[in-house]
Amino acid sequence: MKYSAYIPCFNNAATIRQAVESVLRQTEPPQEIMVVDDGSADESAAIAAQTGARVLRQARNFGRGAARAWAMREAQHDLVLCCDAGKSLKPDFVAKVIPWFSEPNVAGVFGRITQPPANGVIARWRGRHLFKLDQTPLVRHRAVFATTGAMARKSAVIAVGNFNPALVHTEDGELGERLLRAGHDIIYEPAAEVVCLGRDNLSRVLERYWRWYAGTGEQASWKGYARLIVYSIKGMAAQDWQAGDPLAVPISLLCPHYQFWRSWCRAWKKKRHGL
Repeated sequence: MKYSAYIPCFNNAATIRQAVESVLRQTEPPQEIMVVDDGSADESAAIAAQTGARVLRQARNFGRGAARAWAMREAQHDLVLCCDAGKSLKPDFVAKVIPWFSEPNVAGVFGRITQPPANGVIARWRGRHLFKLDQTPLVRHRAVFATTGAMARKSAVIAVGNFNPALVHTEDGELGERLLRAGHDIIYEPAAEVVCLGRDNLSRVLERYWRWYAGTGEQASWKGYARLIVYSIKGMAAQDWQAGDPLAVPISLLCPHYQFWRSWCRAWKKKRHGL
């Protein structure tokens, strides 16, 4: 099957070449590859152009929803592969996901995020709580769509309104909800692996956790805050302790406070600007 590929990019000069090359080295390579530069201030666009990718440049940083929506509109083929600029696809990624599209109701298939052997407490925490590496990898239908490494059916995506360009995070999960409501299926295929490039520091891993779990509403209620605190103790910190990783416990306990603060700041900013 023919397919297009794209990589959304924002200040990813350190990893964009690896991301593009991982797409080009697929055992079933794409017929076109695009990099959507979302207003980067570094050399991301220039490096992407050196790989032979078609570079689409946004005038400023509009966010992930806008970048993905543009790529879907530009794609020449109905099957569209995406890989984040800070990730690398295993060479057989496409070979693992593309057979699912023989089923006409399948609108998206995404893979499992992995990382190199953990070097340090932050990497261990990220693997346990973000990438869920300790969970048994099983195929799931009607899954929450994640586009870190995924393939989507363009005709289905466009039919439900494409990615929401107003969303700066959770744009994939929100699109997935609309696809499921329209009667399509979203598949999680853990045999298709996506490798996270580079290391996170504490602020980056907390920001990533907030971005993944804040939801489109970014609720900052006191009741929700209390639930997050309870889960951080009984769920996350307990997992760290059971894994024999007590150094990770403080990160888990910090999570709900960062999430609440981040969502509250966003809500205050929107209210201030009348959004």
